[in-house]
Amino acid sequence: MSAIRLRCGALALVLLLTVAGSVGAQTDTPFLNYRTDSWLLPQSPGVTGGPVAGLFNPAAFALTDVGGSDFWWNDGNIRGGLDNYGLGFGRNLNFAMNTSTYGTHAESWKIYDYQVGLAGGTREDTFGIGYRWSRGETRRTAREHALVIGAVSRHRSWLSFGASAVLGLSSNAAQYVFDVGLRPFQKDFLTVYADWAVNDHEAFFQDGSWGAGVELRPIAGVHLGFKARERIGTTDVDYSALAGVTMGFTNFTMQPQYDTDGNLQRSHYLLRNNPPLKGFPGQGLVIGKKLSYYPLSLENKVLTYQKYRWFDDKRVAWLDLLPLLNAVRDDDGIDILVVDLAGFDGRPSLLWEFRQKLLEIEATGKEVIIHTDRTNTRSYYLASAATTLSIDPFGSVSIPGLALSRSYLKGTLEKLGIGFQAHRYYKYKSAVETLSRDSMSAADREQRQRIVDVLYEEPRNGMAEGRHLSESQMDQLTDDKGELRAQEAVDAGLVDRIARWDAVLKELHTQRGARPARRFPLEYNRRYWDNQWGQPVKIPVVYAVGPCAMDEGIKGRKTSAYLRGLVRDPDVAAVVLRADSPGGDPLPSDLIAEAVRMLKEAGKPVIVSQGDVAASGGYWISMDGTEILTTPLTITGSIGVISGWVWDDGIAAKAGVTSAEVHRGQHATLYSQVNLPFLGSIPRRPMNEFELGRTEEIIRGMYDDFVNGVAEGRNLDPAQVHEVAQGRVWMGGDAIERGLCDSFGSLDDAINLAREKAGVADWREIEIVEYPPRPLVQFPSFGPRLPVLFGLGARVDQFVTWVARTGGTGADAPATVASPIGAPGLSGYDVDYLRSLVTTRGQASLLVAPDMVPEAWQGK
Repeated sequence: MSAIRLRCGALALVLLLTVAGSVGAQTDTPFLNYRTDSWLLPQSPGVTGGPVAGLFNPAAFALTDVGGSDFWWNDGNIRGGLDNYGLGFGRNLNFAMNTSTYGTHAESWKIYDYQVGLAGGTREDTFGIGYRWSRGETRRTAREHALVIGAVSRHRSWLSFGASAVLGLSSNAAQYVFDVGLRPFQKDFLTVYADWAVNDHEAFFQDGSWGAGVELRPIAGVHLGFKARERIGTTDVDYSALAGVTMGFTNFTMQPQYDTDGNLQRSHYLLRNNPPLKGFPGQGLVIGKKLSYYPLSLENKVLTYQKYRWFDDKRVAWLDLLPLLNAVRDDDGIDILVVDLAGFDGRPSLLWEFRQKLLEIEATGKEVIIHTDRTNTRSYYLASAATTLSIDPFGSVSIPGLALSRSYLKGTLEKLGIGFQAHRYYKYKSAVETLSRDSMSAADREQRQRIVDVLYEEPRNGMAEGRHLSESQMDQLTDDKGELRAQEAVDAGLVDRIARWDAVLKELHTQRGARPARRFPLEYNRRYWDNQWGQPVKIPVVYAVGPCAMDEGIKGRKTSAYLRGLVRDPDVAAVVLRADSPGGDPLPSDLIAEAVRMLKEAGKPVIVSQGDVAASGGYWISMDGTEILTTPLTITGSIGVISGWVWDDGIAAKAGVTSAEVHRGQHATLYSQVNLPFLGSIPRRPMNEFELGRTEEIIRGMYDDFVNGVAEGRNLDPAQVHEVAQGRVWMGGDAIERGLCDSFGSLDDAINLAREKAGVADWREIEIVEYPPRPLVQFPSFGPRLPVLFGLGARVDQFVTWVARTGGTGADAPATVASPIGAPGLSGYDVDYLRSLVTTRGQASLLVAPDMVPEAWQGK
């Protein structure tokens, strides 16, 4: 694509040159003259960008991330007052006008030049076209309606090239301007620029006139420069000095203009709103200023990875909220962040990341005020990071402790006449115990107790620290109270005050004299196109969320293809892979792992960021990452392989179903089905000794592949990996201690680490690209959509798949938008597990037990 854009830009410039060589002669230039009237520009048009430059090159309008407005004037007054001024505004659709006064004090006249146009493009190539006309005393100073076209190319961070043409519509009159800008250090610290202007009747090299200059930005927001221009018809050179400052959304520049002898001719002034420039770092540090607060209402929202693009007011995508929080942290004009968390919930790992970001904001000296109503353990864990915490009069704090239970269906299957064979060969790989046992094994109890201990202690410790209580005091509140009403929570020190959200905001104003900040923090979603020329490097954030499956969940087929495509993308510097999966099918897991290795071999770091669960197949896709960041609440590891076989042990007979079959092949009958009306189908028989032996060989071989893959990806000895494998799940901190992960870190940390590992300087802008793309809209559901009714040809896997995808409603939801929806009596994780077990039909699986995550900690 870069080559295509480069060719398009070159073609536009060639066309301009061709036009320049083909027009006829014209003695005068009946236009606003670039040679004499462009002193209002801080630099040349292609370097300056924005509305003020769009007057001479309409492509410059599109050199900003948002539409701006510029106003300029000079003090070369003839009549008195403001004689020479202009303004411009817009981006894609734009307008500019300039007023010029001619003559002497005794006799003077005005010309008004207007221009309306369209502009567009990318940060590498912009194009523009405009229509210009004039009003005023155009008989005394000739003016002609004209077409203005232009292009700017910035394919390199150190080079800008622009070209524009003003073409008369009543004659062959024309004026052409070409300009180039160079940044020797690639940064905006130093810019050198030059331009060349030539009219239609002039020889391009012999008669054109030059201009050149330099600009220095010693710190962000401070602009110093020098500009010189050849005077028409002489060898004299006029020059100007530039001084400017950018604060917030406003830039002011002053340029006194001198002749060759050093005589002041006039001074030019420029005021810009929303310029493509980064402001002075000390903005907002005003002595005696009022307190400023930024209100953030997340009432009744759910924090997720992604949301629908349109009409989705329920969800908040983390990569939408994250830059807002960073902007609040960095904005010196904001003193207090006020957050409404009433009814708020989300994935545990994202709530941990949110909490870490709130602590970052507090570490800058800002105050964080949080309001809530009814909280559970995980939402109160988030809220406890507040400097001040309020609760609704009818709110409550629920901290009952944590339990991790498991139901066993062995007896149920026996009563139904369903047989089950467990293919389990590793101590801790307990995923099928729920179907093969009637009680918890010692090994499973060991790892589950560790999960409970960590998921209890990590939030407990955070709550105690945030509320200035001891851990024993928190334990006592958990054991003695469990749930506390609003006043009890205040008395216990869990919250500071009882109030409602509107009262919290009102009291900030009436009692503390605070005022609400601007609608958005200063740096929120701003891209300063002039600070870095060209396209910023990309760091894709790829979500591998949900069960490991080919076309659902992590979507191994499409996701791996996308990752392989990034290998060849020159704009991609590094990749962040968010792994949040309990595992499943080995094939999609390995497809993604292979793509990760390809990216690393191509010199592109892959930082893995683990979510709630990155275990078994979820760890398989993690193990080859350049670095693996996890959270204290993440369940990971489970390096092991397991399988199971469900078969007809009498259920068909109980239902009065008989069947017959013909076959060819020694093991063909293993996959022969009995169809049960209303229920689906089930294999006829169990595996025989030979088939069980072959299954064990396959599972052990895949386990060795898993262990060796971890050893290679994590630079460990296979024997060392085996010691921590055998299907054992580990919490994030335990995984770090055993070399399975590198450190704690958020998605934000992963992006910053990816930048660092790729060698992208901290001053360079990066572009975050999400995959999969966010879905457009969630369509309403008008009732269930069963795949096959009344069991006519239905299969168990079809039914379970339908339940897993829709929760019985028929409304599909991407895994990155919402976690799996359960059926009555089954959580989303249970449904994913059953689907994987049934659809694999005895094949080896990389799967963690569905109930390994306590129900109270299963994310929204």
